Amino acid sequence: MRKLALLAAVLVPAVLAAAATALSAGHHEKLAGISGTVWAVERFDGGVNTMAAFDAADGTVLGVVRVGNRPIGVTAPRGTGKVYSADERSNQLTVVDKADFAAGKAHPRAITMGGFPHHMVASPDGKRLYVAEFNTHIVGVVDTQIDARVDGLYASGNPRAKTHAVWVTEDGKTLYAANEGATTSSWGTVSKIDIATGQRVWEAPLGIRPSEVLVTPNGKTLYATVRNENLVRIWDVSGARPELIRDVPIGTQPDTMRLTPDGKTLVVGLRGTPQMALMSTDTLAVRTVTFNGYGISGHQWLSEDGKYTFIALESVDGGRPGAIGVVDNAAASVAAIWAYPGGPWPHGVFYEPQVLR
Repeated sequence: MRKLALLAAVLVPAVLAAAATALSAGHHEKLAGISGTVWAVERFDGGVNTMAAFDAADGTVLGVVRVGNRPIGVTAPRGTGKVYSADERSNQLTVVDKADFAAGKAHPRAITMGGFPHHMVASPDGKRLYVAEFNTHIVGVVDTQIDARVDGLYASGNPRAKTHAVWVTEDGKTLYAANEGATTSSWGTVSKIDIATGQRVWEAPLGIRPSEVLVTPNGKTLYATVRNENLVRIWDVSGARPELIRDVPIGTQPDTMRLTPDGKTLVVGLRGTPQMALMSTDTLAVRTVTFNGYGISGHQWLSEDGKYTFIALESVDGGRPGAIGVVDNAAASVAAIWAYPGGPWPHGVFYEPQVLR
């Protein structure tokens, strides 16, 4: 009843009814050795946009709360006790305290951002959020202790560029950004930013409509998805300037990425079908996963041990809920499908090992 009380407080009746149905659905099979929480946000323009929490062990919906318009990403920075959604069409981040959410007393609040907050990443200590402000060439910086935008870093020297995604290194000193060009047919760039000074160290051409960047823990290799070229582009970024290593055809319109903890598998979300790819970082061989009955995939996140991927799946029918797909990475097979409670286009996903109580 706590979960339904939370829904009733924040959702309009039509969405409440759909979410209540999902909450009362049958039990899912448990995933072996997994605990924690999967957070997701739903971005459908034709309805109420929400943030939901799932029990990572079995997909049980733990609650739902309303957020701003067209949320793209979601994250729970380390040590903050809070969850943030990037609400693109409201030009804001929504902040939810996890303790209040778990108690059914969530009171979301907003942080005003620059144009179209999009993909975001937290610093390793959780004290900063770096947000790609997609209608600009700027990375917004949010202080998670005071929940305010405190700075803006220029990710590209092109004022017509659109910064799509950012990545922070494990030492918290460097940002990398993927910047689209002025149009979807323009070349975009990848840039390296010194966080302490706010200055770009370098900016290099990346491809037509770059989407996401990811840097290995040792700081030597950068993977980038180039959406309109259907590639993963691999760079050596250990020197003073980046050097292209290899292009890997990966599938239709690659977007978000995660690297397994052993560094052996790059997980890539695809906007076409199949909806997900698993690339060996040693052999560059690609395996794919298809989720029958669903359209494009959104973001994805890995379980702590890297065994499973949790990936958002958008419905092809605006009247039918989307889902969170769970993939067994070793087998490249679908382990579970969890219906999203109340919306057809779940998009942002974040997993954390902390169990929501």
